[in-house]
Amino acid sequence: MALSDRHIELHRDPHSGEVLAHGGDEEAHSILQRAGFIHVRRQHEQYHRVPAGLDQAAEKALATTAVSALRSVGYWVACDEPFDTDRLTAYDPPSARG
Repeated sequence: MALSDRHIELHRDPHSGEVLAHGGDEEAHSILQRAGFIHVRRQHEQYHRVPAGLDQAAEKALATTAVSALRSVGYWVACDEPFDTDRLTAYDPPSARG
């Protein structure tokens, strides 16, 4: 696994105002989606964003939860100050169902 796959940037886009997450591997994508982010796949890029219609407090809570979960399993997360946290959360990977 490339080290770049362990790096994620989570910021509020200055143009759209959306909270976006860029980078990561499949595990990071899973963590972001379970935290509440929506996966966006375009022809030449993919990223995650918070759902539309959330107020800023809900966006901050969602982003902070994602930062905590990602860092708890060893991702390096660059994020805006309001989303930064030293708190680590227990990571419970999804179980395979047979």
